[in-house]
Amino acid sequence: MSAFSSINPDASRPLPTPVGLGSNGSALDGSSQSQSQSQTTKKFTLFQPARPMLSREADSVFWMSRYVERAEHVARLLLVNTNVLMDVGDLAPALQEKQWRSILTIMYGGDLPRSDASIGQRVAQHMAFNIDNSNSLINCISRARENARSVRESISAEMWEELNTLYWQLQSDDLRARFDEAPEDFYRSIMNGSMLFQGLTDQTLPHGQRWHFSQLGKYIERALVTCRIIEHKFEILRGAESMLETPLRNINWMAVLRSCCSIEAYRRTYMGDMDPLRVAGFLILQANFPRSIRHSVGEAYHCIREIRQSVNPNVADPAERILGRLDAQLEYAEMNEVLAEGIPAYLQRIQMSVTEAAMAVQKAYFLQ
Repeated sequence: MSAFSSINPDASRPLPTPVGLGSNGSALDGSSQSQSQSQTTKKFTLFQPARPMLSREADSVFWMSRYVERAEHVARLLLVNTNVLMDVGDLAPALQEKQWRSILTIMYGGDLPRSDASIGQRVAQHMAFNIDNSNSLINCISRARENARSVRESISAEMWEELNTLYWQLQSDDLRARFDEAPEDFYRSIMNGSMLFQGLTDQTLPHGQRWHFSQLGKYIERALVTCRIIEHKFEILRGAESMLETPLRNINWMAVLRSCCSIEAYRRTYMGDMDPLRVAGFLILQANFPRSIRHSVGEAYHCIREIRQSVNPNVADPAERILGRLDAQLEYAEMNEVLAEGIPAYLQRIQMSVTEAAMAVQKAYFLQ
């Protein structure tokens, strides 16, 4: 058991002397102690402190949230890639291959099994149903459910029911037939299930330590995946700009924004063509967009700070320091600085910091 096994530092402290009582417990106005205490007891018993959180609970809630967020990203990347290749029509085979294989790179999908099917079908099957792929949809949802089941008493019934429904949807006998008939509907059901689960988490889970760990997992996962989306898609599309006419180029950059659920937000900020540097800048540095890297890092920093204050308010832990520095850097960063370092290198540095913070969280708060 780690130091996190009893997270409420105030649980063993004696209650302060109620206002209006003398040092011997008698009321300052001369009334009896019992009368005064009966008037003040409710002040201290109306709200019971939260049950101390165990390392096992923190670990499970953190990874439950990460796996749900990961599944949503996998489904959205598959959906966007399917749609964009339909929109552009005949795309050069080499570029089409790169677009599909970028999903494997972004989501650490491993090696693609050999098959006579098209590259798109192979990637879709591998990232959706391959149990040997640790980041396939079926594995992400299964692991999220396993973590949720281990802390069933600590999450809301609504959260469990939604995650359980999503899991059994992936276990149905006719799943493959429905997927072959309408893969886009299948991807959307995963995305909508993830968003519904996150909404239920916000609305039904008290915003204490458990909620902060769920949010921390979500935003760490979101920051890492968004970094990889921008890094790999940026390299592919900048390398292929000479091969693409302006309409096709715009469609592909719109697909990058859709991969981060941000096309409408970008259009409200910028008008005209899809400028690659503006797209990258928006997804990296936009402060008030909930799926930008800057916003995700800021929310993760806020969560770990709240957790640390409830555990040990006098000492900042390593994860808080890492995320705090990164949050400050992103807050004051300008696009010229990003370009001077190079967008891929800048994003790799962010990923290293976020990964280091995630490891520091595990070391400080979870079972080793």
